[in-house]
Amino acid sequence: MCDVTAVVDVVPGRSCDACTLCCKVIGVPELAKPQGHDCRHCDTGRGCRIYDRRPAVCADFYCSYLLSPALGDEWKPLTSHLVLGYMADADVILIYTDPGHPGMWRRAPYLARIKKWAAATDKGYVLIWEKDRALALLNDDEFDLGKLYDGQVIVRDADAAGKATIYAADRPGS
Repeated sequence: MCDVTAVVDVVPGRSCDACTLCCKVIGVPELAKPQGHDCRHCDTGRGCRIYDRRPAVCADFYCSYLLSPALGDEWKPLTSHLVLGYMADADVILIYTDPGHPGMWRRAPYLARIKKWAAATDKGYVLIWEKDRALALLNDDEFDLGKLYDGQVIVRDADAAGKATIYAADRPGS
């Protein structure tokens, strides 16, 4: 089992414990592991069997539940069936949903908090990965981005009136 407390500032009393949900919900191109599928290197409930040589995408990821004291115990991935992340440079909150529990993010107490996050950003958005599609939330608007493919990027733009929109587009040059 991994010891994240030796690597980052984890909220006191929190650990991965028996949670390996990130090993299921996050895609790992280096391992040809699609998002939403169990990793072949995961010993469910125990941890990563290749921990010492895992890819950077795995080594660099820390669930926001471990790092944010503002998230209560209801956000623990084994309880919420959600894995939260954050891309600080883009101000994007990432929510990966457990395919076995679709729609959990729309339930109380999660939806109210997620809507607050979507309304609080001035340059980012909330990105929700649910089964084989992505959704973006900004203010009170929900944008269904559909299935995203390699070579696509997510774009936040504004129309002539200044109303923001979010969509998937082909990466320039691809």
